[in-house]
Amino acid sequence: MQTKSEASGTAKCRAVVIWIDWYSYHVARFKGLQAAFGVNGEVHGIELIGGVGVHKGYNFREGVHGLPVETLCATKGWHDASKVALSIALVRRLSKLSPKLVLVPGYYTLPAIAAAIWCKATGRISVLMTETTAADHVRKEWREQLKSLLIRSLFDWAVTGGAAHDRYLLQLGFSPQRIAHFYDVVGNRHIQESVSDIRRNSSSLQHGLPDHYFLFVGRLAPEKNVIGLLDAWLAYRKCGGEWSLVIAGDGPDAPALKERLKASDYNNHVCFLGHRSARELLPVYAFASTFVLPSKREPWGLVVNEAMAASLPVIVSKRCGCAEDLVRPGQNGFVFDPLHPAILTDQLLLMSSYPEQERNRMGHVSLTLIERYTPQNFGQQIVGIADGSVRNQERNAKVVTIMGSATRANGD
Repeated sequence: MQTKSEASGTAKCRAVVIWIDWYSYHVARFKGLQAAFGVNGEVHGIELIGGVGVHKGYNFREGVHGLPVETLCATKGWHDASKVALSIALVRRLSKLSPKLVLVPGYYTLPAIAAAIWCKATGRISVLMTETTAADHVRKEWREQLKSLLIRSLFDWAVTGGAAHDRYLLQLGFSPQRIAHFYDVVGNRHIQESVSDIRRNSSSLQHGLPDHYFLFVGRLAPEKNVIGLLDAWLAYRKCGGEWSLVIAGDGPDAPALKERLKASDYNNHVCFLGHRSARELLPVYAFASTFVLPSKREPWGLVVNEAMAASLPVIVSKRCGCAEDLVRPGQNGFVFDPLHPAILTDQLLLMSSYPEQERNRMGHVSLTLIERYTPQNFGQQIVGIADGSVRNQERNAKVVTIMGSATRANGD
């Protein structure tokens, strides 16, 4: 697909960003890059596939119409497409665009490695986009050594979400002077303005939602620990709690969740919304009382960003990569260990006991904290790398401190 800038020859591509499939937050990040680099063809997007993405059976893809973004394999999903063919097509496209900088989505797929090798072979800047933490998986020493050699050899820079990701890169021997930030961002302003408008002009009843409810948004998969949340909420109701539970999402755990509720007296107080688009989620965020993310494994948790942009208090598992950066316990919410569900029950009870004024105050703190995590700041970090002007001294000092306190931060 030829962009207008290529046809006219008036602008040179300075940066290319690659993602497997593009969700709403990818689009928001791309617009942040456009704002930083300039919209006249200086930044170009590549989507590897146009069908079902990494999460087999679930298509969360958002349209990229009107943007200089092309799809290399529009007719296939990630699990069906040939990774060799994708890699060849990607290298050919990069050679034609000839960017100064390439943002590479991880180091664990053949197309990503091919893009990084192309950068090395042609003298371009390779930037690793990563949200991996040490706690995501059981680590084996030989694999970690191989991974360390790989990322230090192939990538000039890395851009991460927060402290836990920085810590892991440092453990792998990556230079702190080569780490940029604000990768895990969403379109805060759009969410904030949209939910404010919805609250002013409608009610929860008009959207088929309860008066007060805890909200979960995400895939209903084992690592998300939604069954653990349901059990904690059932215990909360047995202790006298009155708020409902709203679950927005779909996945393999949906039947087990519904089966668990059959024998419960509170079946009518749980609302399963199924999968909702980013637009359809706005009223769900707007009228929630508190957002909960109970995951046992979560590299970041962008739904927490969305909830905070909607001015909600949050309760977040400490296994979520964002917890350390986005949650201030007692100020805008709580952090808990997902292996101890009784703690979550206590936090649900405590949150619902607060007067509305206190919850509004906590929601305002959420909104204030998330203001730095914007697509614009992500774009500015990347354009700083391209121009050689990025300034990370203050952040790097923090990274060193974080590295030294890894044991405390991991709760071990």
